[in-house]
Amino acid sequence: MSQSKIRFYLDENMDPKISEQLRRRGLDALSARDVGLLNVADGVQLRFAAAHGRVLCSKDSDFADPANWVVKHDGIAYFPDRSVSIGYAINALLELYRKETAENLKNSLRYL
Repeated sequence: MSQSKIRFYLDENMDPKISEQLRRRGLDALSARDVGLLNVADGVQLRFAAAHGRVLCSKDSDFADPANWVVKHDGIAYFPDRSVSIGYAINALLELYRKETAENLKNSLRYL
């Protein structure tokens, strides 16, 4: 049985260049800018990611607290260092993609 691949959604706190670079490497990645979800509430971001089967990627510390998870989701990749470089974020998400499956990330939080 094949495992489903991780699909990423980067909220507005993540540079959209990250999703562009992930796509260039063959991954399925969208940014909030790509889908017109700039300046919306955290719950809207998480609901979008969940509705589309995507791991939410964020630097927003609100997502590190499960009490703020308004829906079951496909995973949260959280970057606690708000000044993380684009290169670091790309490499961390590529590593997550290589090491995990979509099933393993469901309703979980990964600190990157």
